[in-house]
Order: sequence, then structure tokens, then C-alpha cells
Amino acid sequence: MAKRKRRRRSSGAAAAVADRPSAEERAAGKESAKLRQQFEDNQQKISKRRTIIGALGFIPLAATLIPCGSAGPLDIFCMLDRQWWLLIWAAIFGSFLGLTIRMILERRRFARGTWRAPSA
Repeated sequence: MAKRKRRRRSSGAAAAVADRPSAEERAAGKESAKLRQQFEDNQQKISKRRTIIGALGFIPLAATLIPCGSAGPLDIFCMLDRQWWLLIWAAIFGSFLGLTIRMILERRRFARGTWRAPSA
């Protein structure tokens, strides 16, 4: 009777070993999980930068809307001409758009499988 129990145990263990992925498959799974984590971290960093730059873009935009000559505390913004404030806003907005486009393109590259982690 003891032999039957051993056979059952060994046959069950053999089936469990056959169902496990090979070492190469496990390594490939770990590599893809690591790559996905790097991608998500990179997307999060870009998103934070994009949020900060987007918020900073409202400063020069608001400065162009301030009426000059009101002799208030906001007259300090009138030291620069309105065209200069618009130029600063355009530069910041261009950076915001550039980061947005970069996020979209990297997301597409990752979906295709051609994305590589940026070298630091």
C-alpha cells in the first residue's frame, strides 16, 4: 500500500513539474515585467513634468491679460511688454506640447514592442 501512495505522489509531482514554465520562459516574463515597470516609471516622470510645465504656462498667459497703468501691485508684470509675455507663454506651451507628443509616441512604441528604456 505504501508503494501506491508513492506512485501517486510521484505522478502528481511529475505533472506539476510539467506544468511549470521553463527557466527561459520565467526569465522572459521577468524581463518583460521589468521593461513594463521602467516604461510606467518613465511615463509617470514625463507626466509630472508636463503637469508642472502646464501650470507654469498660466503665469505669462495671465500676465498678458492684466491691464497696465492701474497703479496696483500687479503693475510689476507691466515691466515687460505684452509681446514678451506671449513669447514666454509660447515657449512654455511648446514644451508642454512636446512632452505630450513624446508620451503618445512612447506609448505607441511600447505597444508595438520597439520601446527601449532611456539610458541614464
